[in-house]
Amino acid sequence: LVATDFSECSEIAVSFALAMAKKVGADLYIMHSMTSTISITLGRLLERLIAEEQFRETKVKTITEVGDPGLAILRQIKEVKADLVVMGSKGTSGARKLIGSTTTEVISRSSIPILAIPEGSSYSDFEDIVFMTDFNEGDLSALKEILRWASYFNAQLRVLHLFTEDSLQELIRFRGFKEVAKEDIPYEKLSFERVFNPSFDEGFFNYMKTRNPQLLVLTRYKKTLFQKLTEPDHARDIGYNATIPFLVLPAEQYVEKQQ
Repeated sequence: LVATDFSECSEIAVSFALAMAKKVGADLYIMHSMTSTISITLGRLLERLIAEEQFRETKVKTITEVGDPGLAILRQIKEVKADLVVMGSKGTSGARKLIGSTTTEVISRSSIPILAIPEGSSYSDFEDIVFMTDFNEGDLSALKEILRWASYFNAQLRVLHLFTEDSLQELIRFRGFKEVAKEDIPYEKLSFERVFNPSFDEGFFNYMKTRNPQLLVLTRYKKTLFQKLTEPDHARDIGYNATIPFLVLPAEQYVEKQQ
C-alpha cells in the first residue's frame, strides 16, 4: 500500500513501491486521501496515473478516501490486508525533521512495517541494509524478518548497536546477541558493528554519513530507537541531508514470535 498526494515527494514513494512490487511479484494499492470532496479531480488523476505504461506489468488498484490522511492509511491497512506501507517523507536535516508528521503518526500506530522514503531519494536495490538494535526482546525475530529483504536484494546486512555509555555489561550484551544471531541466521553477508558516541544523534548521523546505506531498519518500541530519532531533545541540526529510506517494524509482533 502506497499513499500519494501527487507531490514530488509522494511520487518518489510510488516509484519505490512499484519497483519493489515488480521485484517480489506483489499487488500494489495506490491510495489518495482527500481533505474534502472538492478534490475529487485528484481521484481521476490517480486513475490516469496507473494507466501509464510503467504500471502495466503489475496488478495495481486505486483507493480514494475523504478525511485525515493518517487515519485513512491506518484504515486501509486493515481493509486491503497490506503487508507493507510505503510513504513519502519530507525530511531535510536534523533528527526531528527526518520523518514528517503524517508518516510519524502512521508509524507510531501501524501494525505492519512502514517504509518511509525521504524527499530527494532515488530508487536503487537495497544492496546495503543497516539494522539498528538495542538488544530488545523482539530484535532477533525482527532481524530474521529483515533477512528476507536482504535475500531478495542479495544485500550486505549490517547489525548496528549505537551506545552512549561504555561498560562491560554493554559489551557482554553485544557479544551475546551477535553469537545467538550468527547461530540462528546463516547468512554470509551478515556483519555486526558497535559504535560509541556520548551523543546518540551525532553518533547516528556520523555513521550514516560514513556508511551511506540504502536502507535503515528500526524496530518500534516504547521510548527506544524510533523515539530517539524523532523526539525534540534529540533534534539538533547536524547538517545531514536525510535521503536514506527507513523501514520501521512494529515490535509487538516480533516479541510474540520470540516468546
